[in-house]
Amino acid sequence: MSCTITTTKNNHFRFSLILLLATVWIFVCPAKAYEGPLKNTIDGTLKAYGGKAQVHKIKTVSAHGLIDDFLRQSSGGYARTMQRPAKLRIDIMPEKGGEVRILNNNRGLQGSGQRLSKANPTSLSSMRYQYGYLELPMSLADDTAEARHIGFKELHGRPMEVLSIQFVEAPTLTVYIDFETHLIRRVEAVFSMGSMGTSLLGTEYDDFRMVDGVLFPFKLYNYAGDNNISVITITRLTVNNRLPVGSFPDNK
Repeated sequence: MSCTITTTKNNHFRFSLILLLATVWIFVCPAKAYEGPLKNTIDGTLKAYGGKAQVHKIKTVSAHGLIDDFLRQSSGGYARTMQRPAKLRIDIMPEKGGEVRILNNNRGLQGSGQRLSKANPTSLSSMRYQYGYLELPMSLADDTAEARHIGFKELHGRPMEVLSIQFVEAPTLTVYIDFETHLIRRVEAVFSMGSMGTSLLGTEYDDFRMVDGVLFPFKLYNYAGDNNISVITITRLTVNNRLPVGSFPDNK
């Protein structure tokens, strides 16, 4: 599991009380008043990550580390480069000739090494999902995400505020924000798998560290349904650095 928080009776009582009060407020107050709690939630989250002004400065993020892939039963290197807006590159196990995924302004490429081709619809949707959750909380700082407050839930014994966040041409994200720390602990989305139905993909965050005045998670747990399919451990993360030429080749 991504969190090591122990559930106690006090936690359950506190969560039940929060849920009761929130439910009463939602059904008693008019819908237009809901803008207040949503604003408070976003303001609290941005403050927890370092402040709106500091978060707003983040334009590029480069991360390197390791990935443990439980589906393929393999481990290796991991590199991620994000440039706002709408650019993301992920290199998985390059030392083993692994996968490269590139999102460039909502167009996608995938392949291995220099052998890249147009991403299939499922992979492209996955890239957009990854960009969406990695862009948080920056997209909350500049209002590029359309957010709604949809209630309260429990995650690993802790009360969470839950937001629904919509990006252009991307799956709708369900975002779990810790009621006490105001940190984003989980993001998930439902994907259509054609004749196979739908699948829930989720990512949980842990090991938050400050980089240039902004908190970033250095541990990411990826789920398909209830199954933990991979763990990403970041060992080095930098922001707002000049990116290597050719990081985001076009695929017109």
